Amino acid sequence: MLWIARPGGLTQEEMENNADIVINTYRSMGFDDNTIAGILGNMQNESSVNPQREEEGGGGGYGLVQWTPKSVLINHCNTLGLSPYDDGDIQLQVIPREIRNESGVAEWYTTEAFITPYYVSGATPDMIGITGEQFLSNEMNWTADKLAIMFMVGYERPSYDPETNHAEKRKQDALTWLEYMGGVVPPTPTPSGSGKGLINLWLCKALTGGL
Repeated sequence: MLWIARPGGLTQEEMENNADIVINTYRSMGFDDNTIAGILGNMQNESSVNPQREEEGGGGGYGLVQWTPKSVLINHCNTLGLSPYDDGDIQLQVIPREIRNESGVAEWYTTEAFITPYYVSGATPDMIGITGEQFLSNEMNWTADKLAIMFMVGYERPSYDPETNHAEKRKQDALTWLEYMGGVVPPTPTPSGSGKGLINLWLCKALTGGL
């Protein structure tokens, strides 16, 4: 399968073509499906899963995850002995090595100082100290939407403002990609103490003679 790559955004069909490559590549590396979906949710919002996407408005971002500036990607490719930098397969090799904080290409930061400013965007205290390897394997058994936020705050590090970083859309897109991959999106939990829950409890007691 060949990448679809150009300076602008991609259509849904084109994104799915490229997402298939991401999914197959990262599954072959042993990454958890929820993790892959979380990464794809971010890629969709960063580049429309386009390895040659240039940031609109002149912000300097480039590629699948919008390395900023572009020279970061180029330098990391040079450090790792990989080329060409604009190739999607090469970028997919660079990303996990940055997440694992390999020497010279470290990009994964989950100290308290990096995580806490993103609490307004859905980050949680249990994200502090999560290693890149834990994220890739999903050792924590987190859902795709939570892993999307983990990737956003630990790796992408956009604006703290949820209106600007589109945290909710990253989460929803991650769940959509998980479903696309054949996974089952977990149901939204019913808030505890809701009227519905109390009615169900009353019915249960009535049926069992507990009233």
